Amino acid sequence: MTKFLIAALLGIAPVAAQTSQVEPKPPVTDREQVQADRAKAATEEKNAPTARPWDRDANGKRPWERSSVSK
Repeated sequence: MTKFLIAALLGIAPVAAQTSQVEPKPPVTDREQVQADRAKAATEEKNAPTARPWDRDANGKRPWERSSVSK
């Protein structure tokens, strides 16, 4: 019985000691960084009406965003 336990321990121990290899993330390319920055800027611009109300008119648009200028 003890021989069986010793054999099982010697057989299982190396397998239990192995850890999974964590693959490092590949470095972000310049193109991916630019895309992420543009997406972040677009999100911030979309949320800007509540964040910066002082540069908007009553409709929530900036002066250069108006499609037609009414005089």
